[in-house]
Amino acid sequence: MVLHVKNMHKRILPAVLVSFLVISIFTFSLVQLSPVCAQGQNASLTGTIFDQGVDNDGDGIYDSLEIGVQVDVVTAGLFNVEVSGLYDSHSSLTISNQNSTLLDAGVQTVFVPLTGTTIYTSKINPTNITTIILYNEFGTQLDSLSGVSLSNDYFYFDFGVTPARLTSTISDEGLDTDDDGYFDILRLGVQVDVSIAGSYTVDAGGIYDPSYNSVSVLTKNTTYLNLGVHFVYLSLNGTEIYTAVVNPTTIASIFLYDTSNTTLSELHDLALPTSYTYDQFQRPPTEAKFTEIERKITLNQEGSIYVANTYRLTNLGFSTNILEIGIPEDSYDVTVRDEMGTLNVETENAVLLVNLRSVLDQNATGSIYVFYFLPWETYVNQQNGVEYTTKFSFYEQFNTTIGKLKVNVILPNGAEFKSATVVPQSTEKNGFQETIMFEFSDVTPSQNLNFEINYKYLTFWSSFYPTIWIGILSFVGLVVAFFWKMPKPSVGPIIPVQPKALRSFIETYEEKTRIRSELESLNERLKKGKIPRRRYKVRKKMLDGRMSSISRNISSLSEQIRSAGSKYAKMIKQLEVAELKLKSTEKDLERLELRYKNSQISKIEYVKLFEEYQSKIEDAEVTIDGVLLRLRD
Repeated sequence: MVLHVKNMHKRILPAVLVSFLVISIFTFSLVQLSPVCAQGQNASLTGTIFDQGVDNDGDGIYDSLEIGVQVDVVTAGLFNVEVSGLYDSHSSLTISNQNSTLLDAGVQTVFVPLTGTTIYTSKINPTNITTIILYNEFGTQLDSLSGVSLSNDYFYFDFGVTPARLTSTISDEGLDTDDDGYFDILRLGVQVDVSIAGSYTVDAGGIYDPSYNSVSVLTKNTTYLNLGVHFVYLSLNGTEIYTAVVNPTTIASIFLYDTSNTTLSELHDLALPTSYTYDQFQRPPTEAKFTEIERKITLNQEGSIYVANTYRLTNLGFSTNILEIGIPEDSYDVTVRDEMGTLNVETENAVLLVNLRSVLDQNATGSIYVFYFLPWETYVNQQNGVEYTTKFSFYEQFNTTIGKLKVNVILPNGAEFKSATVVPQSTEKNGFQETIMFEFSDVTPSQNLNFEINYKYLTFWSSFYPTIWIGILSFVGLVVAFFWKMPKPSVGPIIPVQPKALRSFIETYEEKTRIRSELESLNERLKKGKIPRRRYKVRKKMLDGRMSSISRNISSLSEQIRSAGSKYAKMIKQLEVAELKLKSTEKDLERLELRYKNSQISKIEYVKLFEEYQSKIEDAEVTIDGVLLRLRD
């Protein structure tokens, strides 16, 4: 019996131990499971927030920054939302607040206010929230967000007194600082209302016209301002306005900053009180690099000096239609040309202001030709009757490097070169005339370009050519006298022009004028697409055939009228000259149209030449009409 009890004890003890272990594990599992289930089922943050400045007393200053945090609640209960920290791109602010509230199931918004005075004192312009944390009623963190962007723009002074602001009042004035008739500066006055004295910066930029053509001219002014209303003045560059070809009517934007570069106030699209056009502003300085200059100085026997210059240049500055070229102060009869003809110039203090035929764009190249005379007595000295010294400068005032400078001095006929203060590259003799040639590379403004040439010239040569001309004229006079004394052949009778032939000539010529006019109209209609090309070709062929027939008739009648006497012959000659001028100019017009179509010339150049050619055509037509009128009378 004792043995039986002892065996039972051995069986019960392990069972009790196992049961205790199972109960302990189960209890521990329940304790651990409870928070997990709560965390998964209670609530979470949706990631959506709302923000606004709140002005409780209506004084225009935000008393708080209210943050609305959206919470998705699974199981209704008590929750706590905490908002901590604000920051901008420069610094951060330690600020926090929380709101504990009962929330029903569903998406709810919890509002958390942040104190406005704290934001104002920090001088931070908040853009982001540092962290947002959601807790349950037991203080367990359920969810969190970090680096949340605010949806609105805020400035620190929105939460306190604004130190200064722009009043929307501006003034403007064009200033001509060098009295040359152009505005160097557009002076802009910006009114600032200052509540707290200090240093402020007004920054303005961007000007545009009614068509929204703009120029990004920028300027700013930093200055100390006392309490009250002040004007801060800014200077906008007039040259940039002229170069952009913008007639300024509106200033795009004006900003006001404090010393920490915080934007206190801003304005946009303010109309300028005064109307301006771009050509009232200063022209840009021409930065023309002379790649090559060729100069010919000709000493004429009659005692004058003729200078011919060829300039090959590249525009390194702004696009411009004005070029500055220096000339000697005592030059006269100045002419400036390009490849197409004479250019208009103005002279100021020995500087030619050349008005180019078209705009010379940046990095574009061109050629200009300048011609003038110089007084002999200023540049040439005579010694001992036959020795001469001439003093020149290879080139006058300039402010850029000349790539290559060639100067040829052409002595009078019969002169003999002796010496020069600068060794010439070469000399050349052509008949009785000698040319002294110089050449330089990379000439800078600092170089001394003055030089002298010594030559010998006998007075015999001054009368050499006049003597030859007198001899030629005398010989011609003898020949004329000889033939004058010879018996003169009898002059045939002048054949009077028949009225019928004269009337036929006038009518035929008038028909020719009508056909020419119809051909011009036909070409114009083709350009505008008002006539099919096939019909155009048929009609033009018919008119050309008729014109050819009329021209033959006119040629035959012209001979009859020409033989009626010098009066009629002169009028026929005038008609023929006018016709040649007309045809030549019409050909020029055709070539002009082709060049413009192929983009070989600019529109401005095309219009200018077109007007010149039209003027020549009108002159020829007036001559023809006048001759026909006299023939009719």
